[in-house]
Amino acid sequence: MTDHLYHAPPWRWQDRQALLRYWLRDPLQGFADWLPHRLLGALPTDTASAIGARMGLRAGAKRQVGSDRARALFRQLRPAANDAEIEAMLRAHWQHVGRSFVEFAALYRFRAEGRIEITGAEHLTGPREAGRPIIIAGLHVGYWEVVHAAMPMLGIPFHAIYQRLPNRFRMRIADRARNRSRQAAGAQAAVAVAPTLGAVFEAHRILESREAALLYYVDEFWEGRVHAPALGRPLRLDGNIMRAVRLAAATGAALVPAYAERLGQAARFRLHILPEVPIGPPGRGRQAVLADIAALDAVVEQVVRAHPEQWFMAHVFQSDR
Repeated sequence: MTDHLYHAPPWRWQDRQALLRYWLRDPLQGFADWLPHRLLGALPTDTASAIGARMGLRAGAKRQVGSDRARALFRQLRPAANDAEIEAMLRAHWQHVGRSFVEFAALYRFRAEGRIEITGAEHLTGPREAGRPIIIAGLHVGYWEVVHAAMPMLGIPFHAIYQRLPNRFRMRIADRARNRSRQAAGAQAAVAVAPTLGAVFEAHRILESREAALLYYVDEFWEGRVHAPALGRPLRLDGNIMRAVRLAAATGAALVPAYAERLGQAARFRLHILPEVPIGPPGRGRQAVLADIAALDAVVEQVVRAHPEQWFMAHVFQSDR
């Protein structure tokens, strides 16, 4: 559990808004999330997924800014598409987003129901058998939760650095859903590495010990910016993509991108494990690090260009940030 990331504010008058949020608003929001999560989890997987698609469309209709950003991205990636095609991509995007949130409740059933297939497993099993540390560069293309849900199918233990969710109750729901998925596959719960300043030291320890792979999403949205892929923006020494490259250089880890493509309008997925992105040794200077970031960024861009409507960050991406 990651409750230690959420500290109660001090009982002071000047902190009354934070106290109200922590002790009242967050629990109410947590209950509002938990109840549909449990109810939808009791439905057949495809039924829940279809409900999620409708919910995603309704939510997307209310998010004008997000829809405008997604349209701009789709036009950038599909310059030959007409307006009707762009609108169809936007509709597919919001349906995918809605399905993904609702399918969280059924994640633990995916393996038993035969909803996951895997390609490129040798790109992980090869380095594992060679005794090398492994960084799985996860992408939010397709259904990102399937990336770690499928790891027990390969027999590869892993730890993951998860993004901190808005409140502790949502984080508990996420933790339990992920752990339930792994336990259903007969695997131990994944160890969540807290997204704190100490995360980099823990990541080094995990990789150097070779006890498990490290799952690290490199296309995160943080502080108002999607850090990868660049998609025409200047590369920066910032974000998870930079940290993944530096970790790989420092530990000699195989840096292996992975994403779980949604197959059609359903809760069925193909986990793509891509070839290792070669990373040079540390201490080679800024330009060498940028070159390694560019190599990983090019792989991420290729995946996003292939499935733009399935990219979770499409509605928050801004070409000028």
